[in-house]
Amino acid sequence: MGGTSDNRLRALHRALAERPNEPVLSADLIREVWGDAPPLAPLPALRTLVKRLRRSIPDEIVTDVSGYRLKVRTPGPCQLPADLPDFVGRTDELARLEGCGEGLVAITGAPGVGKTALAVQLAHRLRERYFDGQLYVNLRAFASGAPVTAEQALSGFLRALGVPQSAVPVSLAAQIDLYRAKLDGKRVLVVLDNAVEDLIEPLLPNAPGCLAIVTSRHDLPGQLRLDVLADDAAHDLLTNMQVKGSPEERAELVRLCAHLPLALRIAGANVVHGHFEDYLDELRGDRLDVLEIDGDAAVRATFDLSYRALSDEAKRVFRLLGLPPGADIGLDAVTALAGRDPEPQLDELVRAGLVDHVGVRYQLHDLIRLFAADTADDDDQRGLLDMYGWYLRTAFNAISLALPETVLLTEPDLDGAALTFAARDEALVWLEEEHSNLVAAVLSAPSPYAQQLADAMRVYLHMGRFEIDKALVFLAGLRTARAAGDRAGQSATLFGLGMSAWTRGAYRDALDDYAEALDYAEAPIAVALIKNAAGLVHLELGETTLAGDRFAEVLVLRRAIGDERGAGGALMNLGISYGARGELRKAAEYIQESKDIAERLGMVNQRALTLDNLSVAYFELGELDRALATSIESVDLHAGRDQRRALANALATLARIHAERGETAEGLAAAERCFAVAKDAELPKAQIDCLVAMAVLEPSRAAEHAGEAVELGRKIGYEPGVITASILLARATGSVELIDEVLGTIRETDSFMDHSRALLARAHITGSDETAREALAAAEARGQAKVAADARELLATLRA
Repeated sequence: MGGTSDNRLRALHRALAERPNEPVLSADLIREVWGDAPPLAPLPALRTLVKRLRRSIPDEIVTDVSGYRLKVRTPGPCQLPADLPDFVGRTDELARLEGCGEGLVAITGAPGVGKTALAVQLAHRLRERYFDGQLYVNLRAFASGAPVTAEQALSGFLRALGVPQSAVPVSLAAQIDLYRAKLDGKRVLVVLDNAVEDLIEPLLPNAPGCLAIVTSRHDLPGQLRLDVLADDAAHDLLTNMQVKGSPEERAELVRLCAHLPLALRIAGANVVHGHFEDYLDELRGDRLDVLEIDGDAAVRATFDLSYRALSDEAKRVFRLLGLPPGADIGLDAVTALAGRDPEPQLDELVRAGLVDHVGVRYQLHDLIRLFAADTADDDDQRGLLDMYGWYLRTAFNAISLALPETVLLTEPDLDGAALTFAARDEALVWLEEEHSNLVAAVLSAPSPYAQQLADAMRVYLHMGRFEIDKALVFLAGLRTARAAGDRAGQSATLFGLGMSAWTRGAYRDALDDYAEALDYAEAPIAVALIKNAAGLVHLELGETTLAGDRFAEVLVLRRAIGDERGAGGALMNLGISYGARGELRKAAEYIQESKDIAERLGMVNQRALTLDNLSVAYFELGELDRALATSIESVDLHAGRDQRRALANALATLARIHAERGETAEGLAAAERCFAVAKDAELPKAQIDCLVAMAVLEPSRAAEHAGEAVELGRKIGYEPGVITASILLARATGSVELIDEVLGTIRETDSFMDHSRALLARAHITGSDETAREALAAAEARGQAKVAADARELLATLRA
C-alpha cells in the first residue's frame, strides 16, 4: 500500500477502529498499512507509526502481546458556559495562557474586567486537548447569598464524572479522594469561576494531564492580573455590537466606561439604536474630568442609566431579579416573583444588557445583581416572599408525587399558585432543574418558609442521598425555626438531622436529634414518625427491647389515627425486633401481616421490604427453600426501583441464604453484586452483612472476611453485624475469649437471634458436649431448625 506518511497513519487508525477494543495482530496491521511492500524492519516501523497515532487521536492505543488494541474513549462531560459571540481582544493574554499545559491558570482582576469571559474563551479553545471532559462551577464567592461550598462543587463534579448521587461521599476528604481517582489517567479541564483561595485547593484536579482555570478578584499565586480593555479592543467590542456614532463619541463612551467590558456591553446595548449624544450627556453627569472615573463608578453609572431607561414594569422586574438567592432562575419562578407574566419585561432587560438569557434560564452578573438588590423596596421584598411560597408549594407537589411516602411535620399553607405535574418523571425533572435553587432558598428564606421547605425536602434529600445538602438544609431550617420559636419547624428539622446522622452510621447522634425532635413534636403523626425512626436506630445498635417498645408505640399511634399504611410499616419493624430477639414465629406473623397490607394497598416498596425480612425469618427457621424463593422475589422487586440501600440489604440476605444452602457460586455472585451497590452508595451496614456471607462462602478466608466485618461494624456501631461476624471470627480463629465476649454482649443487648449460633461455635471450639446440648436447646426453643440440625450433628461427632 505504501503511500504518504499521513496515508499510512490513516490506514493504521482505520484498521484498529474496525475492531474497537479488540486486539489486532501486528502482522495484520502491517499488511493493512503497507500492503505487499512492507519496510525492511516492519515491527519497528509499526511501533513508530503507533507512537505518532497516539499523539494525534484522543482514543487510547493499548499494546497487547501480539499487536495493538484501540480503546475508544467515551465523550466526557462538558459543563462549560456558552462562549461569548462578540469576544474581542486579549490576544496576548490568550497566547500566554494557551501555552500552559498542565496545572493551574489563575486569572484575576477587578469586577467587570472580563475574567469569566476570558476563562470561558480559553476553555473553549483548549477543549480538544482535554477530551475526557470539561468541568465548570461558579463558586459565587463575591455574589449576594451563600457561596457554593467545596462539598457542593465536588458533588456536582463527581456526578458529571459518572458517580451516582447516592454514591457521592459525605466527607470532604472522601470526596477529594474519589474526585482524584476519577481523574486519574484522564485529561480533564476544570474551570473554577469566582473563587477565593480557601475554596480552590480541594477542587484542583491534581492529576497529570489535567488543567484548572481559576478566576478571582483576589490575588493568587502565578496569576495573570487582567487589565481593562485596550482602546482597539474596546472599539472592536462596540463594532461587534453594531454600535454607531462618530469616532469621538465612541472614544468618549470608552473612556466613560473606564474601558471595562461589562460597562461597555451595557452602554452599547443602550446606544445601539441611536441617541448617542443624549446618552453621553447623562453618563457625564456633573463630572468634570472623565479620565479620572474609576471602574466601580463607571460600572454603576452604566447600570443606573440602563435602569432609568427601562419601562416602569421592567424596572420592577429588574429589582425583583436582584433578590432570589440562586445562581439563575426559570420563567415560572420569575412569574411567581413578579405576580404576573414577566416575559415582555424580561425581553426588555435582555435587550438592555442587564439580564442574560441562557437556554430557558435567566442570569445576572454578580455586580448587576447587587445593583438590582440595592434598588429594591419593601414591595419588592413581598414579591420575594411570594416566590418562596411558590417554591414551597411546587416542591411539595413534585416531591409528594415522586415520593408518596412524604409526610410533613409542619403545616405550610399549600393553597396558592404552584406548578403541578402529570407524571413522576416530570416531577423529578423539575426537582433536578431547581435543586440548587431549592437549597439556596432554605439557606436564605425567612420563617416559616425555610423550615417548611426543609421539611418538604426531607424525604427527597434522604432517598436521593443528597448528604452534602442535608446538613446545609436542616441546620439552616433549624436556625430559622428556633429564631422564630416555631416548635413544629424545630421538630421537623431535627428529625431531618437525625435521618442524616442515621444514614452516616452516627447512631448516637441520630438518637440525640430524634429525642430533641420529640420534645417539640405535638401532632400524633410527627410523634409516630420520629419514634419509628428512633426504633430503627435502636435495632441497628442491637437494642432490640428498646426498638420493640418504640415500634409498639408507633403501631398504637398509627392505628389510632386510622393510618393503615403507617401501621403496615410499624408491623414490619415490630416483626424485625422480635426476630432479633429470637422470637422467630412471632416475627414472621407480624411481617406477614405487614406484607398483606402492602399488597392490598399496592405499596411495592413496602412489599419488597417485607419479602426481604420474611426471607430472613425463614432462613433462621431453617426453611431454606422458602427463604430462597422469597429473597429472590425481594431482590427482583428492589432492582426495578431506585432503592439502593434496600437492594444492597436484600442482596446480602440472598448471599447468606445461598451460603447456608452450600450454593457457593450463586452466593458469591450475589455477594459481588451486593458489594458493588453497597460500596458505590456508601452503605456500611450492607457491606458488613455481605462480609458475613463471604465468611461462610469462603471458609479459607473466613477470618479475613469476618475480621473486616467486625472492624467496620464497631466503627459505625452496628451491633447485630458485630455479633454475627464475631461468631464466625471466633470459630475461624478458635478464640474462646472472643466467643465468650459475644455471649456476654448477647445477654446484655437481648439480641438472641444469634444466641444458639454463638453457643454452637463455642462447642466447636472447645469440643464441649454440654455446650452443644445448650446450643441445641436454644435453637429448638426458637425454632432455628438449621442451627438445631448442626448442633445434633456436632453432638453425634463428639459422642462417636
